[in-house]
Amino acid sequence: MASRLIKIAHGAEAILFKTMFLGYDVVAKIREEKPYRHPVYDRSFRLRRTITEAKVVSQLKMLGLNVPALFFIDLSNYMLVMEYINGSKLSDIIQSLSEDYVEELASKLGSQAAIMHKNKIYHGDFTLANIIISEGEPYIIDFGLSGYSTDIEEYAIDIHLLMRSIEALAPEKAEVFMTSFWRGYCNILGKEFCRSIKERVSEIRLRGRYIEESLRRKIRHERYM
Repeated sequence: MASRLIKIAHGAEAILFKTMFLGYDVVAKIREEKPYRHPVYDRSFRLRRTITEAKVVSQLKMLGLNVPALFFIDLSNYMLVMEYINGSKLSDIIQSLSEDYVEELASKLGSQAAIMHKNKIYHGDFTLANIIISEGEPYIIDFGLSGYSTDIEEYAIDIHLLMRSIEALAPEKAEVFMTSFWRGYCNILGKEFCRSIKERVSEIRLRGRYIEESLRRKIRHERYM
């Protein structure tokens, strides 16, 4: 890749660079070696993750979802070259958005999440930080933890993560956001399936609260031992 690489992010599993490819602004995502993993496992893990992410992004793009276009795959270097989505992370701007606009974005996002789940794909890190608002439209990015599954637990975890994200960053907008999200989601998947997902999300949230409270009790106990 002849163009200059500009490092824009360094995540837990990969480094992201902004560059040019065939005249387009792109992101080069390179999964880096982890010295704490056995070399054979590390290579297998990075290869599997790279292939899965490429398949997921390509399939979702063909389904018409707002995701980055995939330009190039270099499996020998565990690298994906994808469209650079120019915009703002929803996590950075949610506080400044009007309630009407939040409703509109959340409904569109719900529809996209429903199509994703309908095709047995889960995101794995479905938070406001992985949603880019570009020209007024929500784009879903970073499918590094995504995969295929028929287990509704995976879909419910996606929505649970989104709920936790909005509650943490803009609690005053959480109810409006999630009401609109569910509307868009259920319009695609229907009431029966939607009810099953909602029930599973509630179960996950209850399990999370139970674990958090257990940890708090353990910490209080150890503090006075």
